[in-house]
Amino acid sequence: MTKAIVLVSGGIDSTIALWWVMRKDWEPIPLTFDYFARAKAEKSATRLILRKAGIEHFIEVPLESVKEVHDLAKEGRVPRTLKDAPEGYIPARNMIFYSIAAYYAEVFGAEFIVGGHNKGDPEEFPDSNPSFFRQMNGLLKMGLWSYRQKAVKILTPLRYKTKPDVVRLGLRLGAPLGLTWSCRFDAKKPCGKCSSCIERDHALSSADIGPSRRGK
Repeated sequence: MTKAIVLVSGGIDSTIALWWVMRKDWEPIPLTFDYFARAKAEKSATRLILRKAGIEHFIEVPLESVKEVHDLAKEGRVPRTLKDAPEGYIPARNMIFYSIAAYYAEVFGAEFIVGGHNKGDPEEFPDSNPSFFRQMNGLLKMGLWSYRQKAVKILTPLRYKTKPDVVRLGLRLGAPLGLTWSCRFDAKKPCGKCSSCIERDHALSSADIGPSRRGK
């Protein structure tokens, strides 16, 4: 069976990417990162989603030294070049995450690494751009010893879809949108004010998702 390392975070995009993999009848190997001050609600959502998918085991990589610019600012460690970085930005995030994913792809013999990056992500995060992943795929070819025996490729199936389009795809796939967590902060309920909450609200409204199906 085709194996795919799937980066999961508890959010809408990564959840739908996981369901996309399962619809293909591939074997998903979920991978998540426990970076500094990651919201407990987000980690809880990840576990609930995987349970809903019938997946008992997943890989959780501790990355306590990896911090968002917001947290670095609290420590007085943000240079002027990062002063205007977007909310939630982690320096070199996807270079770190996908390099670790490549490690597990080689270890588990996976053919694909799947991430949930939508059309709007590159507007704020340059490491979500399709050209970034094309370059990363070139590095995998150069950097993995077993590549000649089993090639590994990063797939971003949502890259040309707007957030509302991603939500519509999730509905068609039967993904549990109500279990996902988008808020950047840790609380019993989403703040409704951060950029992720606003984007989620807009996407669900645009996709005509009623309040009873919106979840967190």
